[in-house]
Amino acid sequence: MFSPDIKVKVQNFGRFLSNMVMPNIGAFIAWGIITALFIPTGWLPNETLAKLVGPMITYLLPLLIGYTGGKLVGGERGGVVGAITTMGVIVGADMPMFLGSMIAGPLAAGDQAF
Repeated sequence: MFSPDIKVKVQNFGRFLSNMVMPNIGAFIAWGIITALFIPTGWLPNETLAKLVGPMITYLLPLLIGYTGGKLVGGERGGVVGAITTMGVIVGADMPMFLGSMIAGPLAAGDQAF
């Protein structure tokens, strides 16, 4: 159906996206546990710890993805540039910017290669 070249390119692209998310899987799990435990309808409701949930999903997780994507493309320097660019994407939106961080982080780091 598809040529082997297209299949390989799609697999490589998927692998690249996976390489951005998988190193941060611990942070996603931690966010899920904190959410399940401490939100008002959670198992151990705690008003103070529940305040972690919003900033983590809005800022921390997208920044980690943007940094990791930038680091994949441009090393340590690319990671820093990717995180800074991702912060711009986050501030300009009202919802968590996971897709935006997966695009902006590597794109900005790739620009540093020139």
